[in-house]
Amino acid sequence: MSAGELVSLLQGILQSRHCCKMESSPANSCCFCLTLRTGTILIGVGNYTLYLCLFTWYLTSSSIDTGGLRDGLDITSLDISIFSIFCIQILVNILLLVGAVKRIPSHTIPWLCANAVSMMIAMVFIGITILFGTTKLNLNYSEYVTSLTIMGMVTDINLFCWIVVFTFRNNLIMEAQIERIPSEMECSAANNQQTTSSHPRLYQTPLHLHIMRLKDTKKASL
Repeated sequence: MSAGELVSLLQGILQSRHCCKMESSPANSCCFCLTLRTGTILIGVGNYTLYLCLFTWYLTSSSIDTGGLRDGLDITSLDISIFSIFCIQILVNILLLVGAVKRIPSHTIPWLCANAVSMMIAMVFIGITILFGTTKLNLNYSEYVTSLTIMGMVTDINLFCWIVVFTFRNNLIMEAQIERIPSEMECSAANNQQTTSSHPRLYQTPLHLHIMRLKDTKKASL
């Protein structure tokens, strides 16, 4: 086998692996009608709008009587908690939008972490409501069912959005790995050609080397 044939064989193996990876890439669809990127952008815009509306409602609504900053009084611990949650959610949703538009997978990590924490807190509240809703929380049957239904629906929607963003991040990482394969193949082929041209004897078969030694021996005997 010559050096050129060996290089061609290696390139064929790498190309076949590249094709297999392309075929095994996951589907890039969300809700059967949108791409994962579009779905992620809609999730970021929806969450950003939702938290902005909730914070505005908290500051302007007259149905909430908690005192504090909204009534012109000193800042309470509730005001600090609401403001902190609002800032975190706005920041992570902006990062999610930037990551989805510019295809940067690392920008989706803060959103995934923040919403994973919120889902765990929601699950804790659901468990407490199931165990102590009608006893220590003094909820009647309609309030008990309504609270569980609302918390369950919110948690399910949040979980679905989390899966969409997580899958989108995995697709971005896989696409980046696939794009690096052709450049690596080209660099490997160029290195092999340079090595073959500078050191041709390194890619010769043992039989060829044995024949060359016999020829050298004959020349020396003559």
